[in-house]
Amino acid sequence: MHTNVKTALGIFLFFFFGFLALSELVGYQIDYIKTLDAPIPLLTYFKLELFAFVFVPLLVATGWRVWSGESHWSSVWFHSGVPLGILASSISLVGMLNNLGGPEEVGYFIGESLLAIFYGGVVSFIGYLNLNTGYILKKRNTSNLTKVFVMLLNTFLIGAGMDYYAEIGLFVDYSTVLIFAAFSSAFLLVNRDESKSIYYLVCETMVIASLASVIIALISYTTYQGHLPLMGPSIAIGILGPLYGAFVIFQCATFFPEANLREINFMQISWHLLEICGFWILMVLAPESFLEMFGG
Repeated sequence: MHTNVKTALGIFLFFFFGFLALSELVGYQIDYIKTLDAPIPLLTYFKLELFAFVFVPLLVATGWRVWSGESHWSSVWFHSGVPLGILASSISLVGMLNNLGGPEEVGYFIGESLLAIFYGGVVSFIGYLNLNTGYILKKRNTSNLTKVFVMLLNTFLIGAGMDYYAEIGLFVDYSTVLIFAAFSSAFLLVNRDESKSIYYLVCETMVIASLASVIIALISYTTYQGHLPLMGPSIAIGILGPLYGAFVIFQCATFFPEANLREINFMQISWHLLEICGFWILMVLAPESFLEMFGG
């Protein structure tokens, strides 16, 4: 069987069986919700806003990389999927907290925001399966002005997503920016590992700065439990840290040379970003455990 046919068939069957699995789950949930006297919102596994938030910047980055001859489409998907998912999830979390009607809505909105990470993970998974290291690059002579245009376009699209969920000003936190500045300065200037390129160090720096933001936020959050005016800034740092890190890593995946991207262990980078986000959610935004629900 021709390689392209196998690829198309594999992707089709992946989505086909995945769709059947999620349809079965949603069908059971619908049947149960119908029995309730006070209906609860149904979480579908296709949220158009989050889907667009992940895929529109992805398609712009893919179009740019393929058109310029910088890389195969699968490389863009593999490197960009998880950072875009975390970016979209963090932005939707900010919007959720800004528009929260009551504590009973928290679980639903957190689950909804995690869909973006799911979408990004699927994108990276498809890209990983189709990575073509033998792909012969046919680079075009592109000007820096073109790169700036693509960067501004994707930044504008992400900014439009932010504006959809909340005011742009809510996504700017000077404490988080200064945390990133501090760790970036230390990591990039003090690091003496000459075996790693500046490209690798930038991605590692974003992971370390994201983790530092979450740790600092957790220290403040746990210290000031019960004092909402003091907890608010801590929650902002914990959400915006991974958001900033994921944004920079996505831009790196869009504009770094392919040879340097292959040097970077992006699977490790993506996994660390997921660990940081999971740690933050479980420590601050975790749902009730099974034992708590039944009074254990």
